[in-house]
Amino acid sequence: MTPMLLLLLACTSEITCGPGTTLKDQTCVVADSGAPDSEAETDTDTDTDTDSDTDSDTDADADGDTDADTDSDADADPGEDGWPVQVFSPFVDATAYPTPKIGDISTETGIRYYNLGFIVGDGTCNATWGTYYSVDSGPESWSGGSSYYLYDEIDRLRALGGDVAVSFGGAAGTPLAVACTDVASLKAQIRRVVDQLDLHRIDFDVEGTWLTDHVSVSRRNEAIASLQADLAGEGRSLAVWYTLPVLPSGLTADGEWLIADALDKGVGLSGVNIMTMDYGDGAAPNPTGQMGEYGIQALEALKDQLALAYREAGASKTETELWPMLGSTPMIGLNDVTTELFDLEDAQQTLDFAVTNKLGMISMWSINRDHGCPSQNWVSVDCSSNPEQSADWAYTQVWVGY
Repeated sequence: MTPMLLLLLACTSEITCGPGTTLKDQTCVVADSGAPDSEAETDTDTDTDTDSDTDSDTDADADGDTDADTDSDADADPGEDGWPVQVFSPFVDATAYPTPKIGDISTETGIRYYNLGFIVGDGTCNATWGTYYSVDSGPESWSGGSSYYLYDEIDRLRALGGDVAVSFGGAAGTPLAVACTDVASLKAQIRRVVDQLDLHRIDFDVEGTWLTDHVSVSRRNEAIASLQADLAGEGRSLAVWYTLPVLPSGLTADGEWLIADALDKGVGLSGVNIMTMDYGDGAAPNPTGQMGEYGIQALEALKDQLALAYREAGASKTETELWPMLGSTPMIGLNDVTTELFDLEDAQQTLDFAVTNKLGMISMWSINRDHGCPSQNWVSVDCSSNPEQSADWAYTQVWVGY
């Protein structure tokens, strides 16, 4: 998923809403919420177009904002990172301008967890936010005659009971695993971010040519395993997810290699999140009305691939153990492969599957894009280009109770 590259339901009669949401006017909305209809990029360039290759109880305040205390069933049994075992956690393009005010978004929508992207090198072994902002101060924007900062927004979110994960990598810029040419320096830069934001969960988005670079992939895995061991010695845990490109048939061969190497290096892998988007016509023909189904196929294939990887690593897992380790991140609305449009029916289909199988995470690219621009027929950084979406947060309303 590429930060700033562009800066760059109809509903059926049978709709199942997620926990903590209710059906109102053929739309899943936050339960007991007076939250107004409203709307939420970047060009993800997650080109997995490989034609030639292979209970969210939310109380509304007087003006309609929702102050959610996310008491989902999953919250009763949190993971080691303190997050719900089943969670809706959208991606935020944190380097887009203006910086999304996740505190305001959370108060309005009930979202409590986010994946913030992306941390990359600045041409050297130095962690930055998309090369634009220092890790020390974080993204900054200007509004109402004064500056505001992403890190203050994170504090606001945590005061509401939420949290963030930070994602390293993405499609743009140079991954730290490439910029840092030894394990020790790479580990130090990852830890720098973890300590700066007191993170309990991180993600690594590896895609494009960087996924085929097995040297840097292996270096990253070794650094992660070493960092997790260091933190464990200090009485701290660090959940690690990978976000990877996918086809309806599952991970690419390089994605499978990454997982096998991570297990071999001793990474404590919490989950694998797949980018259920941009498949390409060869891999996903006639995608209209089928993007939800293609994403389900990819998740089922991923589950089988992970089962095999763990079995070959001598640490077999059951399906019940594997499903909570899986995440799905569709690109809402119009995809970069513009024959593909992930609509609100696809979102509902994804939710139904996740509820049935107890999927670990539903995400989306991105919260920045969950806004309506129904007459627009090109991919935008700040709206979905879905002709059926006219209101803000339409996709969020489907998933926020998960």
